[in-house]
Amino acid sequence: MAGGVDEVESKHPVPDPAALGARLAALGFEPGPVREQLDEYYDTPGGGLRGQDLVARLRVVAGAATAGFKGPRTHAEDGTYRRIEVEFPADAATVRAAFAAQGLTLVWRLAKRRREFRRDGLVVAVDELPLLGAYAEFEGPPAQIAAARDQVAGLVGRPEPRNYAELAKARLGDPDARELLF
Repeated sequence: MAGGVDEVESKHPVPDPAALGARLAALGFEPGPVREQLDEYYDTPGGGLRGQDLVARLRVVAGAATAGFKGPRTHAEDGTYRRIEVEFPADAATVRAAFAAQGLTLVWRLAKRRREFRRDGLVVAVDELPLLGAYAEFEGPPAQIAAARDQVAGLVGRPEPRNYAELAKARLGDPDARELLF
C-alpha cells in the first residue's frame, strides 16, 4: 500500500523485470531491496468475502506480520482500480486466531518476490510470482500512475484487472490455485 486508506492501483504483466527496473531507476525512482513476501488470504467457508470482493489478508515479510483488509474494487476506464485498504502491524499467531474466531479459514497462500521503486508518493512494486510470471503494480495518485505508465510504455503490458488469486485460478484451475509458493 502506497499510503493512506484509499488505494489506487494499476497492475500490468512485465515480460522483462530487469529492464523495467533499470528504466524506473533512470527515471529517478528509488529502488528498494527485493523482499520475499508470504500472503495468506482468509474467507468464510462459503466464500462470503470473495463474493463481495473483500479481502482479509495476513502478510509476512522477514518475520514481521501485517494484517490487511481491503474493500471492493471500483474499476476505472484507464485500467486503474480504487478500494479502501487498511493495514497494520500485528502478531501473526494473534491474527490467525482472530480470523478463526470470526469463522474465517485460510483459503489461499501466495509467495512473491517484490521490489518497490518509489518517487514522489508513487510506488511501483515489481512482483515475481511462481507460475504466473512478473507483474508491476503502480500505486498512488491516478495522474502519477498514468504518467509513469507512459514513461515505461513497451516494458509493461495492458492493465490487468484481476488480482493474483483470480489470475491463478484462471491460469491454473481451482485445485492448483490454493497455494503458489517458490
